[in-house]
Amino acid sequence: MKASIAIPVALAFAVLMAGCSSHRLAEQNFSKPVVPLATNDHQASLTFRTKGGAGDNPVTYSLAYAESSYGLAEAGERVYDGYYFSRVPGYLKKIGGGTDSIDKVIEANKPLRIHANVKQQIATLNGIPTHSMFGYAITAQPATQVFTPQPKKHYLIETVISDAFVMSIYEVTATGERKPVEVTVVAD
Repeated sequence: MKASIAIPVALAFAVLMAGCSSHRLAEQNFSKPVVPLATNDHQASLTFRTKGGAGDNPVTYSLAYAESSYGLAEAGERVYDGYYFSRVPGYLKKIGGGTDSIDKVIEANKPLRIHANVKQQIATLNGIPTHSMFGYAITAQPATQVFTPQPKKHYLIETVISDAFVMSIYEVTATGERKPVEVTVVAD
């Protein structure tokens, strides 16, 4: 084989292999470990995540203490599936906003109300959903849940995007094990 043909073929093969391996790497690492924030005897930490969907269902999480007379406050930016979010170029993340998880420290021993609002994105740019002002809320939302976080513990609030949207709350142990938390479902 001539050198003039061998070099472009080798480069094309290298690019193809790098693309395939990075795709597999992203699939394997889409669910990065939950790392608890530092807390004290009066605090607990929360991580909000979304699992599933092709990036067209960002979730906005809201929370409030159950006995509070104030409404729910947003936990942070829209949360996308981690695997999807790892594939979005950095400049488009800046334009469109959003994140793959939110971490918060909250006051413990108070009942906490958690709500997830799933949106359907209708405008895309090169297959990447645009800012949520172009989206609309889906009618079948996950149920709002109330639980009482314990001091020095870490909780994962995860919404699974599939045929039905289900929000689950887990206590995450120091070894990374997820234990389902007992919750009360409340009407919005």
